[in-house]
Amino acid sequence: MRKILRFFRKIFLNTSILLFLNGLLLGFSIYFKLESNYEDELFTSLVENVIETANPSKNLDSFFISSMRLTHTLEVNRQNIFRDNKPKGLKANFFRPAVVDLMTGDGDCGSYAVVLARLLKSAGYKVRIAQMQVHGVNAGHMVVEAKKRSGWIVLDPTVNQYFKKPDGSLASFKDVQQNWDYYKKQTHSNYVQSYKYEGVRYTNWSKIPYLGNGVKSIIKIFIGEEETNEIAIRSYLLRKYHFFYSITATLYAISSILLIITVFRKKR
Repeated sequence: MRKILRFFRKIFLNTSILLFLNGLLLGFSIYFKLESNYEDELFTSLVENVIETANPSKNLDSFFISSMRLTHTLEVNRQNIFRDNKPKGLKANFFRPAVVDLMTGDGDCGSYAVVLARLLKSAGYKVRIAQMQVHGVNAGHMVVEAKKRSGWIVLDPTVNQYFKKPDGSLASFKDVQQNWDYYKKQTHSNYVQSYKYEGVRYTNWSKIPYLGNGVKSIIKIFIGEEETNEIAIRSYLLRKYHFFYSITATLYAISSILLIITVFRKKR
């Protein structure tokens, strides 16, 4: 064990290795920061466009509805273009930032949900992507929930559908789930009738075997089962470039500190 620790100590306190690592991490940090800024500006422009047309100061619900409609229009047009010619590469297949979904729409309902959630997040709203059950199967369809002061509302950008409660305000997923017979009357003629709001899942804890369920069990101890079930991890990763920038910048700072320590030790 001591030999292993000495080996890693030699590696991580080697000036040449640390210099290389510093340069690499700095390069990645700059790249992710630039991409993050570009994506932020892109979605901020979309938010500004919605504000101009929706006038949310008079009716906040109109902002959410206009955001959903804009997302639907953008994604339908791009999906028709890229359906048979999906982009490939590290950016599209590995990083998969929201801007790829915005530009191609090739992820079907997942892309629609990511774009709308990212747009609303840019506007300052708390959002979560809900994985709807269809015919009893989890994640059969994706919708977006946004939080207003009065509570959560549900929007389906893929089929361009929202629901209104008897008082005229936007309904939540739970509202629609508990009274589908009432809300299905609001669906348009092209609505997919199998999307009946049977149930919802916000995070697939089983995606990473053992680890995911283990983390869920620990979280459940501290905040309870209901709150744990409502955690939507994907919502925290909507700004992927910012997420990667934060990681690489932190690692760069640690590497820089190690480099300074190593240089001072050698001077003694």
